[in-house]
Amino acid sequence: MELQRLADALSDAGLVTDPTAEDTFVHGRTYLPGADAEVNLNVDPELDEHPDAEVGALVERAAGVLAITAAQWRGVVEQVASEIEDAVGDEPVAERTDLRDDLVIRSVVVFADTVLLSFEAAEQFPGGAIRVQLDDDLQVEDLEVDGAAAVLRDETETVVFDDLDDLLDHLTAET
Repeated sequence: MELQRLADALSDAGLVTDPTAEDTFVHGRTYLPGADAEVNLNVDPELDEHPDAEVGALVERAAGVLAITAAQWRGVVEQVASEIEDAVGDEPVAERTDLRDDLVIRSVVVFADTVLLSFEAAEQFPGGAIRVQLDDDLQVEDLEVDGAAAVLRDETETVVFDDLDDLLDHLTAET
C-alpha cells in the first residue's frame, strides 16, 4: 500500500485536513463531533503485520470512529471514568474534580484491526495519558494509564504513583 494513497483517500472522504504521510502512517487534524473536539487522527496500516491492508477498509474504520454520536461518546467517557474510579475505590484523592469532567480527548489512532483513543486528565493524572482501546462496536475493550502521577491523599501525606499499576499495587497491598 502506498501511504500517499491512504492520505488522499482520507482527505477525499473529508476525514482529515491536510493529511501527512509519514514513514509508516498517515496523520492530520480532524473534528470528532460526538466529543465536540478537534483531535489528531493517525491511521497506521501496520504494513509489517498487515501487508495486504486495504485503503478502503482503513478509511471506513476511521469514518466509523469519527461518526460516533454524542450519546455513544458519553458512554465511552462514563465507562473509562467508572473503571478508573473502581480501581481507586474508596481511597481519598487529592483532586476532587470528577474524572468525567477532566477527561479530554487528544487523539484517535486507527489501526488495521483496532482503534485507540488517547485522553488527557490534567487534574487527576498530571503529565500522563489514558489510552483506551475500542472494540469493533466502539465499546471500551481495554484501558491503561501511562506516564501519569496519580495522586492520593493519605491522612497526612500525599502519595504519588507513576502509573495505574503502581496505584493498584498500593491499593491491594496488605497493611
